[in-house]
Amino acid sequence: MKRAHFLLMLPVVALLVGCEKEITVELPETPEQFVVEGVIEPGLPPYVILTRTQSYFDPIDQNALANSYVRGALVTVDNGDGPVVLDQLCSTSLTDEQRALFAEVTGIDPALLSSVDICVYSTANTAIFGEVGRTYRLRVEAEGKVLTSVTKINNPVALDSVWFQLALQRPDDDSLGYAWGTLTDPDTTGNCYRWMARRISRDEDGNVEDPTFISPLGNTFEDKYVNGLTFDFSFIRGRQFYSDQPEDSNEEAGFYKVGDTIAVKFVSIGFNEHEFYTSYDENVGSQGDLFGTPVNARSNIEGGLGIWAGWGVYADTIICQ
Repeated sequence: MKRAHFLLMLPVVALLVGCEKEITVELPETPEQFVVEGVIEPGLPPYVILTRTQSYFDPIDQNALANSYVRGALVTVDNGDGPVVLDQLCSTSLTDEQRALFAEVTGIDPALLSSVDICVYSTANTAIFGEVGRTYRLRVEAEGKVLTSVTKINNPVALDSVWFQLALQRPDDDSLGYAWGTLTDPDTTGNCYRWMARRISRDEDGNVEDPTFISPLGNTFEDKYVNGLTFDFSFIRGRQFYSDQPEDSNEEAGFYKVGDTIAVKFVSIGFNEHEFYTSYDENVGSQGDLFGTPVNARSNIEGGLGIWAGWGVYADTIICQ
């Protein structure tokens, strides 16, 4: 009887095998575009990072990364008093102290800045440093192309309070938790926010634990459903891309812990900037999900891709105890 069942299955197996067909997917060719990452905030100079898009199957190594940065561009920022030309600054020509400041301002990993020659456009001209309430026009000319954008530094909205609270997700865990804040949203619609934080306490070697501010996924939100309300919110501890820190791959991943000191940067942004950051997070969060819908980051750059963002910054500090 078993042999009969086996013989009956053979035609079915043969049919399934015979239906196999090699499928080749041809990805459409897309023209190379420039990508802008630019920020200006109160009391600091603007910075602009200019890169070029790469093919999906292009190799990703240090040489490819270095070659993706665009050099020799003419970058200007105008706050209404006339355009100011930004200088090109490349990481390998900086001192260690300058490179650390470079990393803190741009959010680029210091280790990457030491190993890859990354160029950023900025200036020491205080006439173009960020001021609350001012509008800033960006213009980039590179390789015969022109990119433009406009942003404004909105009035920062202060948090009512910030604190550390244990997560209590494991029995007898008295050290790991999240950063919390209380926000009273102004009674005007259209306020958008972005949370950033970094641990400024030092590790066993005396180094600052987070050399740059980190924005965990889902850190950007608007007041569409909370307009005029007072509410509490929390965020996990973010991690640097390609981090090799032990606490990013063990039970401490995503948590702050007792003894940490956290510098908080709570940023007020415009709606277009909100749309970029939220779509960027959706894009990053969907990577590797075969059933997810691809999301294109919603750029505010005319003639290219990316973001030119004014940040209205409220700063605070949390002592984890």
